[in-house]
Amino acid sequence: MAEQSLLTPSAYFASVIYTIDKPEFLDSVSEVAEASLKLTKDAIPMNETYPSVMSGSMIGHPTTKDFEQFIAESAWTVLDSQGYNMDGLGAYVSELWTQEHFKYSGMEQHVHPYGVVLSGFYFLNTPEEGSMIELHDPRPGKVQASLPIRDMSQVKDANNSLYIKPQPGMMVISNSWLPHSFTRNASSDPVRFVHFNVSVKPMQLPEPIVV
Repeated sequence: MAEQSLLTPSAYFASVIYTIDKPEFLDSVSEVAEASLKLTKDAIPMNETYPSVMSGSMIGHPTTKDFEQFIAESAWTVLDSQGYNMDGLGAYVSELWTQEHFKYSGMEQHVHPYGVVLSGFYFLNTPEEGSMIELHDPRPGKVQASLPIRDMSQVKDANNSLYIKPQPGMMVISNSWLPHSFTRNASSDPVRFVHFNVSVKPMQLPEPIVV
């Protein structure tokens, strides 16, 4: 025990999860989400095996311009704080759509590749027994070598995943390589959230002066 007290823990290669409450966007985003979902519902019949609806792209809608800008600015700050050289790079929302999950619907574990650097969610409707986000340890070697967890109610270094219970107006952002999934919706009311992905590109340089 005396020798153990001399050990200094240092956390490296961490998977960071960012959360913030932004209720001021609920009305405007809900309005656009409702209209976008209706277009899908009118065009595509509900699949009873997978009782969920995904809208088309919501990028560039004037009603949610401030929401989209907040995501992009927050994403740039996240990447810069993680140590990436963001000089001359701009973050932008490359994908933005709404998902509505009905009773017993869920989402399998996955990541977002193809140039995506950050992924996130903005929650609109979160019934009491609705879906929770599950974020998974991205290190397969660590997961394979795990031992039994002492207390699943606590989040420790031993955990292979963790759950976040969302609330309306909550935004969650993580690196796109962090796998995520959603538990099944046990409520009779639908779970509704906006899912977004962020990419980066060089900032537009001024045209050179030719003399």
